[in-house]
Amino acid sequence: HIFGYLNFIDGSARGVPAFYQMKARETFAPIGPWITTADEIADPMKLQIQLRVNGKLKQNFNTDDMAHNIAKSIAWVSSIHTLEPGDILATGTNHRGLSALQGGDTVELEVEGLDTLHISIQDDLGRTWPRTTRLERQEAGFDGPVGQATGKYAPTG
Repeated sequence: HIFGYLNFIDGSARGVPAFYQMKARETFAPIGPWITTADEIADPMKLQIQLRVNGKLKQNFNTDDMAHNIAKSIAWVSSIHTLEPGDILATGTNHRGLSALQGGDTVELEVEGLDTLHISIQDDLGRTWPRTTRLERQEAGFDGPVGQATGKYAPTG
């Protein structure tokens, strides 16, 4: 049974080869601003989503275009792991329009019926990354991870 829905931003560390180290960093999964109970959402697979970075619209899609369907995700996860009250299941984005975030960026995730989650990005190492999307890199003939552009640990020479 689903209690409710909330916004979830799934962050990833760039330049880290191990999946767990890339995804399981402190502050990398902000949620909120509150839980909207399931009875308030007629169809969770028909909600409009907008993601803005520094006020610029980066994503505008519907939940029916997410990487993973909610019902199928619950069925799959519960087949291998007991879901307990309070567990959060993130279903993913559609991956279009995403690019690296930089220290100082502001991000707004607005999901229809769930209000808007506002976050600020902080990077104490002062790194920067190319702002190109995965699709833009593929169209330019590049494959593989996006390299760090500046800051501590950036490649030199």
